[in-house]
Amino acid sequence: MSKTRTILAYELTGQDDDSYMLGEETFEPASAPGDWRFGREGLPHPATCTVCGGKIDAGYVNPQYRVKKRRRDLTATYDGYLLASARLCEVLKESGADAADFVALPADPGYFWLRPTAVLGYSAEECLRRCDSCGQFADAVVPVPLFLAQLAQPLSPGVYRSSMEFGSVPLKSFGVVVGESTGAALESAALKGVELRPLHAWRDGDA
Repeated sequence: MSKTRTILAYELTGQDDDSYMLGEETFEPASAPGDWRFGREGLPHPATCTVCGGKIDAGYVNPQYRVKKRRRDLTATYDGYLLASARLCEVLKESGADAADFVALPADPGYFWLRPTAVLGYSAEECLRRCDSCGQFADAVVPVPLFLAQLAQPLSPGVYRSSMEFGSVPLKSFGVVVGESTGAALESAALKGVELRPLHAWRDGDA
């Protein structure tokens, strides 16, 4: 019997917006040469761990933030925020997303933080430098989408996020995944800046 490769979902990404949601103010702590943090020496950013500099306020939104790359329907900050235009939000809602998946930006009504409420199981091939204060790993690399092995058919319509964040402190981010039919809708909507990567699984086919 032959095997066929089936698309079960899509990973949704955007290009860099050349900006940080947590702000432009950064410092290099004397206690950790070579590392850098958001905030100032002695006054770290309130949304971050005072020890490792990782983000601990998962819902933080900068009240003054505005998107730079405004011709795009999807753009991403360096510190892990995927930002969707109002147009993209409508396409996603028509394709299975819920209103709770979009967080309003107080200073930018034209864009929303895409933070799905539904979570998919992931692991990382390597996790390093666990922080004794917040319990997070400073480095979590090579995402492994565990949920794919549990699917008997393509992922249901809608948007989802990974169960953990990937990358290195202070620039870690969760992955965003859309259902197979939602990805197809995005591909046909002529949106700018939307990047889709198919997530496949091998299935038994005809002999």
